[in-house]
Order: sequence, then C-alpha cells, then structure tokens
Amino acid sequence: MLDPEDFFHPSSAVSDPWGLPRLQLKTDLLDELRQAPVPGVSDLDAGESLSLLLHGEFNTYGTSGGERITDQEARLALRALKSICKRFGISFVCPWQDFTTFRTYWLSHGGQGSWAARRSMVTAVFEPTLAHFHRLQDQIPAGEMAAPAMNALADSAAITENLRRLSASVDSDPRLAVSVAKDLVESTAKLVLRERRIEFNSKSDLPALVTQAQQCLKLHAAGVKDGATEEAKALKTILGSLTRLTQGVTELRNQVGVGHGRESVPGWIRPRHARLAAGAAATWCNLMLETLGDPDAPWRNEEVSSN
Repeated sequence: MLDPEDFFHPSSAVSDPWGLPRLQLKTDLLDELRQAPVPGVSDLDAGESLSLLLHGEFNTYGTSGGERITDQEARLALRALKSICKRFGISFVCPWQDFTTFRTYWLSHGGQGSWAARRSMVTAVFEPTLAHFHRLQDQIPAGEMAAPAMNALADSAAITENLRRLSASVDSDPRLAVSVAKDLVESTAKLVLRERRIEFNSKSDLPALVTQAQQCLKLHAAGVKDGATEEAKALKTILGSLTRLTQGVTELRNQVGVGHGRESVPGWIRPRHARLAAGAAATWCNLMLETLGDPDAPWRNEEVSSN
C-alpha cells in the first residue's frame, strides 16, 4: 500500500532558499505517473495517496504555512493526479495550478482572512476524488475489475455484490467462490443485454447468454470479418478462448459449486482453483463492460446505422 510519505526520498533533506532542510519529492516518479502507469506501483494506490498528499500540502499552505513542496513540484503533482484520474474515468478539476495561484484564487473567492474558508476550498477539490478512490479500493476482489468497466453501468450494484462475495469466499469457502464466479458472468451478460435493450430469456443457460451478449457487442469469434488476415486470426482465437473461459467456469461450478443437493462434498477444491475461476470470470466481464462503455467500440457503428 502506497503512502503519501512514499512520494518523498527517505532521509534526503535538501536546503530551501533560506538554508532550511526540506524533504526531496520524487519528481521522477510523479513524471512517470503523469505519462503512464508505473510497473510495480498500483495506480489506484498512487491516486489515493497523491490526493491525500496534495490535500495536506494545500491545507498547510492556506493556513499555518510550512508546506513541504515547491510551486513547481505542486504543479507536477497535480498533473500526475489528473492523469491518474483520467485513467480511472474520474473527473478531477482543480481551479489552481500551484500555491501562488491558489492564493490568487482564495483572494478572489472570499478566502482572505479566513483559514476555514481556505480549508473548505481545498476540501471541495480533493475530497470527492478521495471518496471515489476509496470506493474503487473497496471494489477490488479476488478477480479485479477495471474502473472503466465498472463505470460503464448506470447501476453496478449486482456486479459489486458478486465481487464482494468473491473476495470474502475465495479463501474461506472456495466452492462458494466458484459458484459466485459463475454468477458474476451471468449478471454481466444480462446487464450488457439490458443496456443494449436486447430481449433475452432470463432462464436461458449461461452459454446461451454469453453468446448473445458477445454477439451484441461484436465480440463473438464467428462475427470477426476478414478471417484471412493475421490480425483477424489472432482476434478470433482470443475471443474464442474467452468464450471457453466462461464455459470452463460453468463446468467447474457444476462439478464443485454449492446448491446442487450433492451426495458428497468435493474434497479436492482449493482456494487456488477458486482464484482461477474468479480470474477467468473477471477477464471476460472486464472485456464485456469496457467494450460496452467504450464510445469508439465497433458495436456503436451498428447502433448509429440503424437509427
């Protein structure tokens, strides 16, 4: 777990213009985060910790003073945070660029002579972003779902509930986790069809729902055109494999899952098997929901041409 203090070099105080010691910010890390996710660093943790860091630094500057970073570093940190937020589909708007422009902002917005007013300004900018990162942290289960996938649905409660159940059961009850992984795929398929306003039989078996959902998003292997090209062949192979992933989850659930009135309990199932099923389910669901929410996805061309 990344901490706000991890953005500073340990025991590396440098002198400020007045000769006083000041912690050195990891500007190289911030610049990397601004450009792209950094290997070995959770983008989600980085966004949350950077939000906390900037919230504290601007609060300090606006009240008692003694901020630890410079104007230039504040600008870099804000740009890095904006980039991370964009990767998660989070709207982050800060009406100032550094400490100097923050002062100009509060002088023109009723913050002169009022520490409380300045704190409120800082809170209004950073608290909603922090709350969004906290919600995303709570959603990470045994099988991770990307933020753009979750944001594709107006109501993701069914997905979130399955993710929470997965996270809670993988280690303690792997048989239940396998059943929940199958439920996650089924919920996703039905939600995709509902969002596309396509009729479906809620009692259909999972393979039928998966096929129907993939077809409506142009993600079914049989629908890939120009099958002779290398790119098309690779895409058909991947999409076919994704379909088989869901079939494998269904078959595993039928063998070991709960709810079948079994005569005996499968003793071989382990958390690693449940984690495999959860990961397979999440892989399929991520692709489906990210494609559903992608404004440039090929299925939208079909939607436009039919209007």
